[in-house]
Amino acid sequence: MPAVENPWRPSAMKVSETNGESPSGFNSIRLVGSRMSMDILEPIPIKSLDDWKRVISELDTWGEVPDSQILEIISQSGNERGLSVEIKSSDIRWLAEFLPWGYDNKLESIVMNSHPSLDKPSGGYSWKGQNLIILRKISNFYTNSNIKLLNSLQEGNEKIATRILYNSGKSLGIYHSSVKSVRETPMDQKRWNNRLINLEEKLRANTIWRAPFSRKATCMLSLGDIRFKDILISENDDYFIRLGPPRLADGLYKPDCEFPAIRDLSCLIQDLGRLYYSIQSSLEIIHLRKSLIDGWSDYAPSSWSSSDVFYTHRGGLAIWEYEQSLLDVLESTANQSGPPTPAVQIISKVIPFQKSMYNSRTIAALSFLLIFLGVSTVINSPPKSFLDVVIPTICIISSYFTHSFYRRLSPPPEKPITDI
Repeated sequence: MPAVENPWRPSAMKVSETNGESPSGFNSIRLVGSRMSMDILEPIPIKSLDDWKRVISELDTWGEVPDSQILEIISQSGNERGLSVEIKSSDIRWLAEFLPWGYDNKLESIVMNSHPSLDKPSGGYSWKGQNLIILRKISNFYTNSNIKLLNSLQEGNEKIATRILYNSGKSLGIYHSSVKSVRETPMDQKRWNNRLINLEEKLRANTIWRAPFSRKATCMLSLGDIRFKDILISENDDYFIRLGPPRLADGLYKPDCEFPAIRDLSCLIQDLGRLYYSIQSSLEIIHLRKSLIDGWSDYAPSSWSSSDVFYTHRGGLAIWEYEQSLLDVLESTANQSGPPTPAVQIISKVIPFQKSMYNSRTIAALSFLLIFLGVSTVINSPPKSFLDVVIPTICIISSYFTHSFYRRLSPPPEKPITDI
């Protein structure tokens, strides 16, 4: 069986060291590039049962894995996320996916507690708390959302495109509802903003974006990165989310925090932008985004998909699209693959986008001033007649309507940053 090249290694990064700590059957490799480095664990070439046994000999097992004593190596291939090996055990075909930059132990919790609509690994192998191999029994699906969506966009068929997007969002919402009771922790504003700071510094970006975030945007069992090729469609038109290896950006800049559900949605929104602009679709992007958002909102927990979570003046969906764009640029820098679309367009619009929101905040300040004047007047000069309450009442009512107007100025989530 021919050896597989290493397509998961970023093309613009070079091997610096190869003597780090690693389990038997793996090589520790440090890759360095422009202002970035990453450590990965690569398996030895797997050509026989003995090679497989060596690779798993020092790893911890979780979930269901094939019997290594009666196992046959069928084929192997590689992509930008790692090596894949097809194996056969007791007439059952398995797919083993190697994770060069690992996957934290929350993966096991996702697998054990999520909805059946998640096409998930049945088990895997880990080392020192990091998953290095995930395994699943091979299932044959009819197609995936990426293929069907591309066809509908190329044909200009909005009816089919919006249905695919709604159902894709629905499948993500169903997953989120299934894990809400499993793990939910408070919003992590400090770490999220620090993450943006570090990405901006790593890329030497000329943009700065921080947000107060909604308290309802709580942390949960995020899928990390999800794209339309990960949403499988059966012959019965049932949608399943495939949980696979993490993206390269997670190796270049490992997440040090948990994320809210809206961040998962932003991954699909970003992928929609990639597909839409790659073929220069004639359909209205706002209608497409709205269908995806509506599908998710209709089935996700109401608190995670509330208007407060989507509120752009507190970050909303837009700031997570910005984060996804920074990650796209990080990966393109590591591969020297050119400016990614729509990431560079989104980043270029951040400054004017923030200026428009800053101008809106003058209205919020006016609202605060009006209610302050109304309340302080009543407290400092208790009304003795009807006329004494007229001005404070006008101030308070004006404050309410001014604040409502301010909220309406917040861009709706279906409107792309690039349209501001």
